[in-house]
Order: sequence, then C-alpha cells, then structure tokens
Amino acid sequence: MSRRFVLLDRDGTINEEIGYVLRPDELRLIPGAGQALRELRGLGLGLIVLTNQSPIGGGALTVADLEEIHARLTDLLAAEGVTLDGIEFCPHRPDDGCACRKPRTLMVERAAVALGFDPAEAW
Repeated sequence: MSRRFVLLDRDGTINEEIGYVLRPDELRLIPGAGQALRELRGLGLGLIVLTNQSPIGGGALTVADLEEIHARLTDLLAAEGVTLDGIEFCPHRPDDGCACRKPRTLMVERAAVALGFDPAEAW
C-alpha cells in the first residue's frame, strides 16, 4: 500500500482567507493551522496543497509571484515544524474550462503521479 496523503486547499484552510493573495506579505497562517498539520504529519500522512489561482489567468499575478507566495507559505510552515510534500496550482480562470481547476481532478492526478500515491486512499 502506498503512503496516504491529505489534500488541502490553501486559502481559508491553511492561510487566512483575504480574497486573492497577491503578495507574499499578505499570506498569514490561520492560528492553529501549523499544529494541525504537524499532527497529521505525526500520523505518517503526506500533505499536499491544491489551490486554484485564477489571478494568474486574469493577469494580476505571475507564476513567479505565486512561487514567492508559496516560498513564504513554506517558510511559515517550516517555522511551525511542518513540511509539505507538494503544492499543485491551477492558473486558469473559472470560465477557461481546464481540467485542473477544482473541483476537477487534474491537480490530484498530477500529485499522485509525482508522489506515487492512490488518490482513492487520500483525504
């Protein structure tokens, strides 16, 4: 059996929901999120973030900007003793009809291939 993973949304689940996070300094962890993720890790679970990022498709954010935001997320979580196994994002707008935007499943499929897990065994 492959390692089991928890698939997490980013905004409003790990970091505070403020609308679109467009700069690294706007990203703040929800109080207790680090501890909760540390507890999941303690159970031997992998952690993957799946996040829709339509500001890229709308031109308000670049992939490089998003990488800086995710570097801040990684740093904030590291300070809480947490590491992520991966971050997948969809850069498309809701009306683009892509296969990756949640609730569609391409981000999950990409993560499963990259990390070798069965999505049916994930939470």
